[in-house]
Amino acid sequence: MSHPPRHEPLRVTARTSTPRFRGTAVAVLLASLVAGCGSPAQLNFGDVSDQNHGDFGAAALSDEPALGDVADDPAAESVAGEATIVDGSPDSPNVAAASGGGDSSTHAGVEKAFERLVTGWTACFHRPNRCDVSRLTAAKSPERQRLTESLAFYAAENMRTKPDEGRLQWAIESLTITSDDRARIMACEYDTRVFFDSSMAETEIGDIIFDTTIWTRRVEWTLAKTDDSWSLWQRRIERRSPVARFCTP
Repeated sequence: MSHPPRHEPLRVTARTSTPRFRGTAVAVLLASLVAGCGSPAQLNFGDVSDQNHGDFGAAALSDEPALGDVADDPAAESVAGEATIVDGSPDSPNVAAASGGGDSSTHAGVEKAFERLVTGWTACFHRPNRCDVSRLTAAKSPERQRLTESLAFYAAENMRTKPDEGRLQWAIESLTITSDDRARIMACEYDTRVFFDSSMAETEIGDIIFDTTIWTRRVEWTLAKTDDSWSLWQRRIERRSPVARFCTP
């Protein structure tokens, strides 16, 4: 925190020939200096916006960052679904694209596939350099490119999440099967994941907390089906805020 500048004491030499108004001016000047020192200027860090920029969740992450959250920014990330999900093991971040079991063309089949895909997607940020995005995303899809770039960013910056430090909660608000091979899901997310700088992980210092921003997001996901198996096609953040909890999983 910056401190107000220190003022050297003002030396005033009295002269009998000095007119009265000079003594008054000096008194006013001293009073203003004292008031200025007692009331340091307020720092303004800018207003919070809900625009769809990167949150770093961190650095621009999640998927965010910001780390982990941004629709088209390698710094952002997060997901949504009908129940709270538990992140996958950090040693097994890849979850095969889910067919959903049973009839994948039903709403229940799409929901089950989505839950498995989001679980794998979230776990990718535990070990960014070990995630195989081809197991989660459709070939040539916008999400494959975006997720690949996001994970590369996190890996280069030594950023990661941990399965026991916060979590991504989500709930499906609406689900529409738009065609035989496309489904659209609108989801609410509440993201409490913590992003760490792991550059010192092998030292006595260990992982350093980098970003603890809590995000509320409304996200539109598009899923694509190939050979009766659903994969992630696109992720678009409709709204997000680190302040207003405008939806609840």
